Amino acid sequence: MNIESILAPDRVFSGVEASSKKRAIEHAALKIGETLPELDVGDLYRGLIDREKIGSTGLGDGVAIPHCRLSSCTNIVGSLFVFDEGVDFSSPDDQPVHIMFVLLVPEAETSEHLSTLSMLAERLQLEKYRNDLVNAEDDETLFQRAIQSLEEARVQSSGGQ
Repeated sequence: MNIESILAPDRVFSGVEASSKKRAIEHAALKIGETLPELDVGDLYRGLIDREKIGSTGLGDGVAIPHCRLSSCTNIVGSLFVFDEGVDFSSPDDQPVHIMFVLLVPEAETSEHLSTLSMLAERLQLEKYRNDLVNAEDDETLFQRAIQSLEEARVQSSGGQ
């Protein structure tokens, strides 16, 4: 599994404003709905909010991965949002979220869903990778930084070039 298989340039957004977790998810549902009209924005919003009610998808280190299963979703889909100001996701470390990676999964997917979450968590635990995303000056740069190879991200995080 690689990030390019789930993320597209039109689903990457830098400099996003959101006053709350609810507003962040609402914004995400609307933006994703613009790029994937086959998905119902209301279903998407409700799916993500219902998942948050089970427990926060805030991981810590300024990262959240809201995710849900949708019957209208035929492939695993990702969308990346970077907030100018941190958003409270009730993360375990009480730090505001600056990076939100939304993951949408077909209802029947289980193992692929878990491997995708694992792949994202592995990338997002690297401080250099997170910093590169947060400091991207525009959507295009954010996309390029998001899809860099995991090996490249690891090398950069360990201080090698």
